[in-house]
Amino acid sequence: MNNEGHGNDLQKIIAQGFDELKHIHGESFDPQKVNLAELERITGISRSRLRTLKKKGFDMEGAFLRSMPQKPTVLDGYTGIIDDLLSQGVSNSSVCICFDRLKEVGDTGGLTTVKTYIARHRYLLPPKRYSVSPQGNRGRRYITGPGKVFQMDLGFVNVHTDTDNGYQAACFTFVCHHCGACYIEFFPNAKQENLFIGMLHGFMKLGVPKTVLTDNMKSVVIRRDAEGHPIWQKDYETFMDTVGFSTKLCKPRHPFTKGKVERLVRYVKENFLCARTFGDLTDLNYEAERWCSLRNMRHTQTVDIPIVEIHKTKCSNALYELIRTEDEYSGAPKARIR
Repeated sequence: MNNEGHGNDLQKIIAQGFDELKHIHGESFDPQKVNLAELERITGISRSRLRTLKKKGFDMEGAFLRSMPQKPTVLDGYTGIIDDLLSQGVSNSSVCICFDRLKEVGDTGGLTTVKTYIARHRYLLPPKRYSVSPQGNRGRRYITGPGKVFQMDLGFVNVHTDTDNGYQAACFTFVCHHCGACYIEFFPNAKQENLFIGMLHGFMKLGVPKTVLTDNMKSVVIRRDAEGHPIWQKDYETFMDTVGFSTKLCKPRHPFTKGKVERLVRYVKENFLCARTFGDLTDLNYEAERWCSLRNMRHTQTVDIPIVEIHKTKCSNALYELIRTEDEYSGAPKARIR
């Protein structure tokens, strides 16, 4: 593998970072007295690697040319796929992006090999150009028991197709607040009837909780009264009474209350939709259902049990089942909770 080109790319990133720091701190800026944390935020290169390069006087080209050639690995011939994904900002190898796509094209290596390659080639990631000032702690984390609360959100995403003409879709997301079991579905728009359809499908998939956390969507709440109590949208209030759950409103983009579902929307954009092409909404929802099943089968970092097993054993005991029965008077189908 010829590392000369990669060294030049890394040297270019470092040089651009120094130019930006010189613009901030003035002409008196000394590269040997650079703040590595600030340089890390600008370039996206890890601080440990910057510390090593600083000891060598930031001589990236010479360091790469002096490096020993690497031994052949099972990734030889497939590294272009990973490099292309890294250039698009996709670096998570354990979310069915890099590893699964290599399996599709015939690679027989393991996940550890892919992770090692990504760790050594993180300089291919687009640099983080600007740092964000920390916001600090804004409150206490909202904790509930198993199956008592679901988080709900509705956001917009851009879907890429095989042709140049992509389309925008509304992404409905449901997350169990306790275990993290998720459900997503895509709609052509964010109308209230699509919200009801997504909630019913989510209830049939995960169960019906006692409370749903959501933000102040117009299809949910109209306004608040003088005492701060929400005035629900009429059709949504009827929907709540029919199905049998309550709703609690939260501040938008507040991670301490409904951060799991907001993170899920970002997770969908950066992992499920990133570098993928789809057909119509039917194809998109089919792949989304398959993706949710794979995600819910994964093990958590704290408990060596799949998320779906935690949801079935712990959360399901507090959830209700959504069923459809015939109305004994009119014969029309009616939703009720058992």
